[in-house]
Amino acid sequence: MSKTETLYKYPEEIKNEFVKTEDIAFRNGIRVSAAEIWRFMTEEAPIRYPHAFSNSRYYHRRLSGDVHLPSTIKHNYLMLTMTDRITKARESGIPIIFVQGGQSVDPYYAAGGIALRPASTGLWARGRVEGLNLREEELSRMDEREKARRSLSVEICNTAGYETIQEGNLPVDMVAPYLCLRCSDVSYGLEAHRHGKHKVDLFLVDYPLDHQKDKEWAVDYLAKTLQRLTQKIGKLAGKEVTEEALHKEIKLHNEGRKLAIETADVWWSAKVPPTNGADRRDIFQMGGMELHGDPNATLTVLKESNGYVKDRVKYGVKGEGVAEDAKRLFVLGSCVFPNDFRVEEAGGIIVGNDNHWSDITTIVEETGDPYEKLAKAILSYPYEQPIEERAKWTIELLKKSRADGALFLYNWGCNTQSAISRMLCDIIKEETDLPTLIIEHEQRGEQTEQLQNRVNAFIEMLE
Repeated sequence: MSKTETLYKYPEEIKNEFVKTEDIAFRNGIRVSAAEIWRFMTEEAPIRYPHAFSNSRYYHRRLSGDVHLPSTIKHNYLMLTMTDRITKARESGIPIIFVQGGQSVDPYYAAGGIALRPASTGLWARGRVEGLNLREEELSRMDEREKARRSLSVEICNTAGYETIQEGNLPVDMVAPYLCLRCSDVSYGLEAHRHGKHKVDLFLVDYPLDHQKDKEWAVDYLAKTLQRLTQKIGKLAGKEVTEEALHKEIKLHNEGRKLAIETADVWWSAKVPPTNGADRRDIFQMGGMELHGDPNATLTVLKESNGYVKDRVKYGVKGEGVAEDAKRLFVLGSCVFPNDFRVEEAGGIIVGNDNHWSDITTIVEETGDPYEKLAKAILSYPYEQPIEERAKWTIELLKKSRADGALFLYNWGCNTQSAISRMLCDIIKEETDLPTLIIEHEQRGEQTEQLQNRVNAFIEMLE
């Protein structure tokens, strides 16, 4: 994309409709009106972040053309203001904690911090450099990944976040993910931070494995670890962390989790997909309450999204760009996702993924010792259970979403997902007779077209 290429613009005729929608209510009490969101997304953001407005069909995070769905504009507003908001919060004394994907973030916020997963830290870092077109932004991101490879190992999955922190580009206060959760390589990253040139506090939230949810000692062990975690973050934030604060946070996050489950059930029940795949993914993932670095803001947009999805299902509205009788794909595995828009060009639609859905759909009990209840919930994540149990949960999702086929995708170096992919797909095939396809993806980005070609061929086979 050249500097002079025409960028996507929101049509002026939807402005009056959009500015009548709900404000976004932030955690610090600030409310931003739909009118201000419209101004930012049509005047300021295209100048500061032109890459985000690229019309390229190869840009997997390009803006959705479904302009009558307010949440898509508000979601992108929250993503494009991430750098400003997180930087300002950090300057005001709120500690920023680097965590891992696929985990609940209730305790981090209860302790007064902000939890950012790798994708969010990458977004924060890249947002500090403005005026890049799509090609320039992609080269910058690839350069970050290459730094991570050199700093860690070419033989493991190098997620975004390590390199930006160790380059000193982000003032992250602590690295504290759940170990052994979803990914095999979190411990590599932690050791790299321990020995890196830029020193940062580390906290290891150890996650017991092997039928962990049935073991009393595992629940007690994790509960005590979570309590130490909140105390350490509380010291950074300069606040005393109480059980009442954690109870309150759990209730807030449960509201988001329950709303996401309800929205998904309605979406999956529709005769025609009520949104395109990219908007569906954004709406569902809001249930994790960590997407935008502000759970309250996320919950505001999720509530509004829920209403629009229900209305569309009620009146049979089909999502923008979705083909008639689109083949429904469900994605399994961590950290790899095909380009939703090109999937839809090929006559398919991605209707769900199991990765973050595991923690989003795990409700925490709201009575009793909050650390114990949170530990029980975390240890029961379906994604982390023995393969047969995980497969049983996955099959239920495939049936609920009425999937026509399943894709199991993982990055080169992801030892956990690569080891179980064949067995999981074999169980799915035996129990449901659904077609499955396993794809190993090279994370640098050079194989993006190859990935898409294989997905398109799978859709053609389904047809």
